[in-house]
Amino acid sequence: MSHSSSKKLPHEAGVALSAFAVDSRVNGPGRRSVIWVQGCTLACPGCFNPGTHAAGTEFVPVAALVRRILDAREPTTDGVTLSGGEPFQQATALAAVCALVRSEWPTVSLLAFTGFTYEALRSPQAPPGATALLSHLDLLVDGRYEAREPDTRPWRGSTNQRLWVLGKRPETSTGERGRQAEVHVEPDGRVVLSGFPDAALRRAIEHLAR
Repeated sequence: MSHSSSKKLPHEAGVALSAFAVDSRVNGPGRRSVIWVQGCTLACPGCFNPGTHAAGTEFVPVAALVRRILDAREPTTDGVTLSGGEPFQQATALAAVCALVRSEWPTVSLLAFTGFTYEALRSPQAPPGATALLSHLDLLVDGRYEAREPDTRPWRGSTNQRLWVLGKRPETSTGERGRQAEVHVEPDGRVVLSGFPDAALRRAIEHLAR
């Protein structure tokens, strides 16, 4: 006698979330909400967010995350950025999030940072859901972080990384600023360092957060 398991697949459970911030100005053009997912197997040496590498164990339902994004939207908010962690290792759930957000917010700008190359995400070996997530994005910054090849271009951490315009182009009025960093404080008091901090700033924030 056969029976189906009631255990949900990760994407059905939702998104393993590491952090969420509003009004960021260093994670893409304009003012943006940022989703940092939990979990990444790429583990680039010198990664800005090593605390997001471990697999997530708590999942935020897709509908709840969409509601959080929409509730945080202000008239001056330009878009949403997916970071991590590795967004494309949760591509199916995030594609559902993006689709629902855009249905309620047609002008939203959607950007993702990924350690995969664009070509890898279009290949048969791409993570599940990669094609669906790509179809919703306006901007993609791709490529593994190379600590020995720092880059001063906006939104890129190392010279090998590329900015792909997949949909709507960013408004020129939003400007492009070089490497910058922000500090966000979560409601529970947790400190999130965002953007492209140098090693000294990372050490200082880690010391203050103890």
